[in-house]
Amino acid sequence: MIPPVFDEFGLIEKIANNKTNREVMNLNSIESIIQKLNFYRGYFGKIHDLPLDEFEKFKQNISTFFNLKPMASAAELPGFLVRISNNNRILAGKGKELNYLTEIVELLAPPLKYCTFGRCNIPEQQVAYCALDEASAYWETKPQKGDVITISRFQLKPGAKAVCSVIRTEKTDNPKISHDLQKVFYLLEEFFIEIFSLPVDRLRPRDYLFSALISSDQLYYPVPSAGNIEAIIFPSVQRKKMGDNIAIKNDLLLKKYDLYSVETKFILDEYENLDPSIAEPTTDSIIGSFGTTAFDFKKGEILYNKEKADELFGLFRMMQTGPNKQIRYDNGPDIPKSLSFNLAPVGWKPQPKPVVSAAIKSSNLSRNDKVNVEYANGVKFFGLKFKKVEQDINRGLCKIVD
Repeated sequence: MIPPVFDEFGLIEKIANNKTNREVMNLNSIESIIQKLNFYRGYFGKIHDLPLDEFEKFKQNISTFFNLKPMASAAELPGFLVRISNNNRILAGKGKELNYLTEIVELLAPPLKYCTFGRCNIPEQQVAYCALDEASAYWETKPQKGDVITISRFQLKPGAKAVCSVIRTEKTDNPKISHDLQKVFYLLEEFFIEIFSLPVDRLRPRDYLFSALISSDQLYYPVPSAGNIEAIIFPSVQRKKMGDNIAIKNDLLLKKYDLYSVETKFILDEYENLDPSIAEPTTDSIIGSFGTTAFDFKKGEILYNKEKADELFGLFRMMQTGPNKQIRYDNGPDIPKSLSFNLAPVGWKPQPKPVVSAAIKSSNLSRNDKVNVEYANGVKFFGLKFKKVEQDINRGLCKIVD
């Protein structure tokens, strides 16, 4: 066995003491790997305070250490994604007055110069963050009173595929281990769950360093390959792991997904004492909203009946910011709580409503119904209660089969 190489902290430099991935794997001892992971845990929530020179050295230390990474692959990409854009911030950054968004690029990742450390990216990497459901999108973006937001909805293109890594919500219980490599896998799985679930203050972006570096290595692997990771599903930290997000390379989002609608909403108030287990928005908005299903992808434009859109934006903004606060009355289940207007240009042929993939059958199931599922590695389980695998299905880890 090759003797271990130590770093400036007197700890092992790498998980596997190899110069390249073409060599026979030479794992360092389990004890030394645990020691290094615990050392890293001591920096959770403190990295942003490091002086720049120490930060750069620490960044290199992390990149060098993780020469092995555990991976669980989604059986398929999620069928639907939701992204919320904050019109106030986007248009203020462009020096424009507040309005509805008219450019498709405004729905995607920010320009490179605004891309700092994120959960799954390092600076100057454009990664689009979406939620797998609307409630999680609200929890992640936390719109505030007075905000105007745009909700973008995406549907997976027919036949679209990608290698998508999935970060589990909880570590594997009582794993069967017969080899040191398996032990390392579960040690790293636990560490990855911790760093992807680590609460980070938005004013301290460098505290994302661990998950940002590891995600960057995966999403931007320099050697092109059919097996390269193109997206990462991870638990919603803001929603206490009750929902999920996906990080996908910005240039791939519209290659893998169809943008089928946008909706402009006007935020009135933020709800208090929220329950993350309930799939509801975190804010109240005025009763009216408007959107469109019309897009010119060649020109990158969101298309509206401009006259009507201008008129409704002014009206709804006045209702949002005027002196008389909207009061909601419960008029029963048959009375809509909100009214949304499709302001696609006159004569525009509306896009067909999205059809749920045949593989996604969970909407008609009760929690105690029995289902058969197949995981990405081909393993099948028969007769499981739906509630046992519901989250795995929603996260793309497995799919229902006959």
